[in-house]
Amino acid sequence: MIRLYFLQALYHLRENPIITWVSIIGTALAICMIMVLVITFQVRLVDCEPEVNRSRSLYISSMAVKQKGTESGAYGHMSVQTGQKCFKSLTTAEAVTLISLPEKVRASLPAGAKLTADMVQTDDRFWHIFHFRFLSGQAFSKADSDAGLPCTVISATVAKRLFGTTDVAGQTLQLNHVEYRVSGVVTDISMLATSAYAQVWVPYNSTDAAGFAWWDDTMGQMKAVILAHSSADFPAIRDEVEVLRRKYNDGLPETEVFYRGQPDGVFANLYRKWANIPDVKGVILRYTLIIAILLLVPAINLSSMSLSRMRRRMSEIGVRKAFGATGGELVRQVFFENLLLTLLAGVLGLALSYGATFLLNGFLFGNSANAYLSGDTSLTPGMLLSPWAFLAALGFCLLMNLLSSGIPAWRASRMNIVDAINQRGE
Repeated sequence: MIRLYFLQALYHLRENPIITWVSIIGTALAICMIMVLVITFQVRLVDCEPEVNRSRSLYISSMAVKQKGTESGAYGHMSVQTGQKCFKSLTTAEAVTLISLPEKVRASLPAGAKLTADMVQTDDRFWHIFHFRFLSGQAFSKADSDAGLPCTVISATVAKRLFGTTDVAGQTLQLNHVEYRVSGVVTDISMLATSAYAQVWVPYNSTDAAGFAWWDDTMGQMKAVILAHSSADFPAIRDEVEVLRRKYNDGLPETEVFYRGQPDGVFANLYRKWANIPDVKGVILRYTLIIAILLLVPAINLSSMSLSRMRRRMSEIGVRKAFGATGGELVRQVFFENLLLTLLAGVLGLALSYGATFLLNGFLFGNSANAYLSGDTSLTPGMLLSPWAFLAALGFCLLMNLLSSGIPAWRASRMNIVDAINQRGE
């Protein structure tokens, strides 16, 4: 019976090819627009390699410092000293890492190949919080990091351009003319992984990062990422961060630091702009309204077309009733017609959304924050796949189509046969 319903649905959709294709393309474009919007959020918010712990991570991307007893101050990033005393000392967190701002570095071989790469300075806990795929070797260890040994992890692109291969663990290269031993080689990282991205990673103890500080050594070039055992631990971690901040300030002679609502979750961190505390509820409301408009406007137009099509089929429904079709059979037929149309539109819309995302990659994901970096905004399957968003958009379009065509079909199934044939049901 189901096979018969689908065959009948195909026949009726082919009967009005123009209306059918307009409906399919309209629904597909609605789903495409929703999916592109969802993907632009998803690439920065969901757990995906290497930032597989976003959902249980807290971020301190900036801080402020002021003279004690005054109101005005300066905003910037923390020093290694601040990071170690205020965040690395946390006992309620699973792990804490300090990460420097990306900087350009000259990577070269003696009398050999050379290139400019994006480098960050970090510590051994970085490799616990973020999960990388190693092609050769391994991450530098806690002993390497604490001792400040000149060792580095490099990306596949850097390894290939310098050595011609990724199997280079244990070999030596120069970073700004300082020799570093290659601990490991990892797959290239997209710039969309904003906390983990780099092309070269070195221990901050192997450089002068600790000495790069000002304003009572409180400010520098570092940011912190805190990994919780569970998101349920966020309140306890924030409470301990505040305790450590007050203790740290008590030991400073003339200044005090504060974080303006941080540590942030991944969503708030994405929309934090220096001193401005992000209006998370306002951002969510704004994008909810955008999604609603993107769904409702085409859905209303498509529903009008479906309603018009069903009105023209009143006489057909009357004839089928005359030959013994029940009201349930008529309604099921309409359901399968709309299910088939929406499924076709959904597959087309999903394909269009992925195509649009790749074609508009630079427009969607390029910004002033990553414009000076050497990497690219490549997309991984984990960033693209959003089954729940797709099913929600598909279900909404199906519901609107069912309401616009199912209600007239249900009414026609209850009408007098003669009235239905003569289309006198309105």
